Amino acid sequence: MKLSIISKISQREKTYKAIKQAIISYEVKPGEPLAEEQIANKLGVSCTPVREAIKELRKEGLVKIIHRKGAFVAEISSKDVEEIFLLREILECAAVKIAIPRLKEEDLIEMESLFNSISKDIEMKNYKNIFDTDIKLHSLIVDTAGNRRLSKFLNILNGQVHRMRVLSATAPGRLNKSLQEHKDILEALKKRDIDLAEQRLKQHIRNIKNNILEML
Repeated sequence: MKLSIISKISQREKTYKAIKQAIISYEVKPGEPLAEEQIANKLGVSCTPVREAIKELRKEGLVKIIHRKGAFVAEISSKDVEEIFLLREILECAAVKIAIPRLKEEDLIEMESLFNSISKDIEMKNYKNIFDTDIKLHSLIVDTAGNRRLSKFLNILNGQVHRMRVLSATAPGRLNKSLQEHKDILEALKKRDIDLAEQRLKQHIRNIKNNILEML
């Protein structure tokens, strides 16, 4: 592969990640326009990788294109929430059934330690550490399941899920409830209790969904 091609791929990936992060962190809010030239100038790239990134993010449901008006950050509707969390529940519960016999004890101990130390982050509203730890547990389950297609479908949803996770975190008391729910899931994983783990994971996902629906 020529260096010029590598450079183009790197530039496209960097642009895609930057725009996606701005959307899921609410730096650019739902309904706001995504002006190609403005974004390109800010990121120091041409308009081509911006255009390509916007096309990709449209496929992921994070961007909508309005004819003759341009690209906008997709808004979150109740229907979106219902559909996304239904799929997430089905896929993650399938993953946990496969993963439980394969999970390594040291990985579960490490996750338990992370969740036990996160209380200070909740007090300080250190959202990055909170979200990173949350994602690590869900990723551990999915990665351990080892089903490439299941993982691929969840990755498509993950941008939208994270955007909703950020929204849910702003609800009073939600972070502490979420912490306890994750500890309960971990307890079931350590027991290797498939039914209990599935039940607690399902309830956790439904609690987030209901919380977001209330906020909308």
